[in-house]
Amino acid sequence: MSIRTIKETDWDAIMQIQSDAYASHLHEDLTVLKSKWTASPTSCFVFTNRDSRVLGYLLAHPWSGEQAPKLGEAVVIDTSYSEVYLHDLAISGDARGLGIARQLILHFIIAMQNFGCQRLLLTAVQDSASFWHLYGFSSLEHISVCPSYGQGAKLMVLTIQAHSKLHSK
Repeated sequence: MSIRTIKETDWDAIMQIQSDAYASHLHEDLTVLKSKWTASPTSCFVFTNRDSRVLGYLLAHPWSGEQAPKLGEAVVIDTSYSEVYLHDLAISGDARGLGIARQLILHFIIAMQNFGCQRLLLTAVQDSASFWHLYGFSSLEHISVCPSYGQGAKLMVLTIQAHSKLHSK
């Protein structure tokens, strides 16, 4: 089992996992999901088993400000890593409970620290705020979330310590 960046051949599995993991009003089309990956391929990951089957994915992209991107809209390429929006984390139904989400989240946080990121934002949907609290995310109660995320959605933030980049000569 391993975590790696997303490849073009992963998208059928990602779309199937999204379909199984989320209520239909939260489904986004392939073009929209791929825009996150195109904007920032180094912050988008899959978890695969020994047979290279995708069991989970995490999509994230650089973002600025304290408003969540609208659901269903493509993002524009931005190479800045001071803030990153964790757009989506989903695990295949037959792989839930195996610790895959935890591994993806921790891998993501370390990768973003290494890129110099200082804040991670996300929108907790489907009553998942308590899950994200386990990883240190806190709710930004004073900021409203686009209604497309569904009732009870919460914008959340995690401030992280960016690692200084070492340059070798």
